[in-house]
Amino acid sequence: MSLASLAKPKACKVLGIDASTGSIAFCLFENGVPLRYGKFPLEGIDIYEKVADAGKKTRIASEFLKPDYVAIESAIMVKSADAGLKIAMIVGAALSVLLKPGVKTVSIAPIQWQAFIGNKNPTKADKLALENEIPGKSVSWYKGEMRNRRKQKTMDFFNTTFGTDIEDNDVGDACGIAYYAYKNMTER
Repeated sequence: MSLASLAKPKACKVLGIDASTGSIAFCLFENGVPLRYGKFPLEGIDIYEKVADAGKKTRIASEFLKPDYVAIESAIMVKSADAGLKIAMIVGAALSVLLKPGVKTVSIAPIQWQAFIGNKNPTKADKLALENEIPGKSVSWYKGEMRNRRKQKTMDFFNTTFGTDIEDNDVGDACGIAYYAYKNMTER
């Protein structure tokens, strides 16, 4: 037996999580295919009620899906410190439920899984091509359009590769997280 095989957990059910302050998207990869995926909204009038809701709904999902490996997207870029804190609270609530004996958990940077499926950060040439395709827009409009196109490319990857019917970009991201973890951290 090689050291490389010892380092990889023997897992077949990998749960990818993409959390935000408004929802938690998930995808369960089992034996190399996305078996279950979706998104549940977080309800509450303030962040604390949403944190409680995140814990409750993640517990229900965990009991139903029974993952043996969890991959959660690390929050790298946020618009404000307040937003980052709130996302961290939601992620913490989800992790408090998912961290169980025998369940391996990792945090994955967005660029890791995005690059893995061929959806790298846009280059200057990509940005210039968009400006030539649709001239006269603001810098923020181009940035948003590039983001939307990347999100669509992620959904298209899973819909084409696995025959899924993903129409929500957060669910697409959760699939990307789970796929990356399955292929790079658990597949033997």
